[in-house]
Amino acid sequence: MSPLPRPWAADRKRSLGHLPGRAHRFRLPRGRSSARGQALLELALVAPVLLLLVLAALDLGRLFYSQITVVDSARAGAMEAALEPTSFSAGAACSSTNRVMCAATNESSGSFVTIAPADVALSCSPSCAKGVSPANRVTVTVTGHFSLLTPLLSVFTGGPNVTLRSAATADIVTIPAIAAPTPSPSPSPSPSPSPPPSPSPGVSPSPPPSASPSPSPSPACPPPVPGFTYHQQNKNQDVDFTSISTPTSGPCAITFWRWEFGDGQTGAGNLPTTSHDYNTAGATSGESYAVTLTVTNPGGSTSITLTVVTRS
Repeated sequence: MSPLPRPWAADRKRSLGHLPGRAHRFRLPRGRSSARGQALLELALVAPVLLLLVLAALDLGRLFYSQITVVDSARAGAMEAALEPTSFSAGAACSSTNRVMCAATNESSGSFVTIAPADVALSCSPSCAKGVSPANRVTVTVTGHFSLLTPLLSVFTGGPNVTLRSAATADIVTIPAIAAPTPSPSPSPSPSPSPPPSPSPGVSPSPPPSASPSPSPSPACPPPVPGFTYHQQNKNQDVDFTSISTPTSGPCAITFWRWEFGDGQTGAGNLPTTSHDYNTAGATSGESYAVTLTVTNPGGSTSITLTVVTRS
């Protein structure tokens, strides 16, 4: 007698028909495979264009930063030339007798732009003499050389090598000589009074001659009292400096301010207020600098040094 059919036998046969090695195999839908291949093809076509655009944007930022560096180099050279206009040798390297060249080339150190000693020029109008009124003017011209990473911007710049140029002009200043204080005259001993002669009969005595008062010496000016404050809006802005030194009026008023910003850069002249950019190549926010202010009046020169911390 044959065994009775089991109720689950048909279901088992149907399920075995879908196992590997049987009549049917599992396959991915043909539409999903073609969509994935199309996406990979589109990515391969678009990726080089996107990479070229990113490099062009990077080149544009480097070019903008290099132009700022050239402008700062010209300003640094002009500020140094305002103090020492004769400390310049065209085409010579930086040295103690070529301080204008040092100020201009050191500003571009470590940046994307190249400034050689032959790229710095100096001219005076009408001459480089100091101590004249009105003051002579000195102009420092700096030329920088920049190279692009991608040829995309070459269409607008005329080639992969870009020449950047900037000029800065300043008045040639003269630091006034320190006036020696006028010594006060020592009082001379007054002679003992002699008794007036007795008048002769019939003769009236003549009055003694009146002594003319001696001019009083002009008071000497004391040295000035230095001081300053600083403020920075954010880490991307310049640091603003304001002198609070005294006196600022009268015959003993301050006539000259000299700033040393602690990073090798200086500023001098009629500068009770000034600003300085510490965002040079290699510098980071939150750094501290020893800033020195020297003020001069007819009584002498005094200095003060404070620690300035840039914003982070």
